[in-house]
Order: sequence, then structure tokens, then C-alpha cells
Amino acid sequence: MSENLDYDNVEEQRHWNNEYAWTEHEKLWSDFFGGVDSLWNEIIYPKICDYLGGDVLEIAPGFGRITIYLTDKVNNLTIVDLNQLCIDKCKEKFGDTIKYYVNDGRHLDMIESNSLDFVFSWDSFVHMDDDVINCYLSEINRVLKTGGHSVIHHSFLYGGNKKSFRNIAGRSNMVPDRFRELVENNNMQIIKQENIFWTITDTITTIKK
Repeated sequence: MSENLDYDNVEEQRHWNNEYAWTEHEKLWSDFFGGVDSLWNEIIYPKICDYLGGDVLEIAPGFGRITIYLTDKVNNLTIVDLNQLCIDKCKEKFGDTIKYYVNDGRHLDMIESNSLDFVFSWDSFVHMDDDVINCYLSEINRVLKTGGHSVIHHSFLYGGNKKSFRNIAGRSNMVPDRFRELVENNNMQIIKQENIFWTITDTITTIKK
């Protein structure tokens, strides 16, 4: 149950739309792994390298900490974020090399159905509630081509506070079995789920349409 009926997890995510200390915190989010280069080379890239090269979407890229590694590994890259600030900062970094959209934090209306080879998100689904994740999974199923894949980094937390930002590292309540259930309810299949351990435990889930 929600703590109050007015609570909206999507509105909570607009926390990132102010002048948040992005540079400082993005560095901290990567330091445990030895820096962002190590995070990409040792954790992320090995899990997604087989799915790159085509038409790719990154959901909620923040200031583009991981986006920069994707730009030269795909044919066409699109990023979507509910926060205008994040999109503006990414435009400053990447110019017209990729496509940019601001969305409502739940849907991918600007993306054509059956148009993408791969959908990726890192460090964002960890803050999303069950219903928001379910909306995104429905949209991922819609926009992926048959045989397309998605790799999502999400929370592994049970019994936390309803408001994710009150939990450790802002994690929302989500466990691998529940994520699997949501994926299967949206007519996709789980290829792999792998837990990663740092100051907390998260899960990386690989999905196929």
C-alpha cells in the first residue's frame, strides 16, 4: 500500500530535474567499480556486447555517463528521459549524433512499434516502482523487433519504504522473481538474471522478445 494516495513514483523521479550534483554523484556511483571505465568494460559491456550494432534505445541516461560508450557501438542511438535537464546536458555532450526525447516517465510513445534491436537502462529502473516498471516493460515489448533484446539494471530490495528515496541508495522494492513475473506478463522471456554486489545488491536482467 502507498503511504498516501497522492504518492507518485514518476513525480518522485523529477528529483533529478533540478541542479542535482550530477558530476559528483555520477563519479561516486562508479567509484566502487574502479571508475566509470571499469564499470563499462568489466560489468556492462560484457553483458550487452552481443546486442549492440543496430537500432538502440537507452532509457533514462541521466547526464550520459554510459551513453558515451554506446555512441560508437550502434548504428542508431536514441535516448529518452523524463527530465529535460538530463536531455539538455546530453545534447551538449553528443550534439546531433543521436536522437533525444523527453517522455512522461512511463511510456515510449515517440518510438515506433517493432523498430528497435536493443533497449538498455542502467541506474534508473533501480528507483522505479512496480507499476512504472510494468508500463515500461509493456512499451519495451511494443518497440522491440521480434528477437530483439533488452538489458535492465534494477533493484533487489524487499520490504523497503514505499517512497524509494527513503531507502538505501534510493532503491525501490523489487526482487528478481517479481521482475521475471512482470516480464513474462508482458509476453517476453528472461534470458538471464545476474545479481551484482556492491554497497547494496542489484540485479541485471536480460530479456528477449
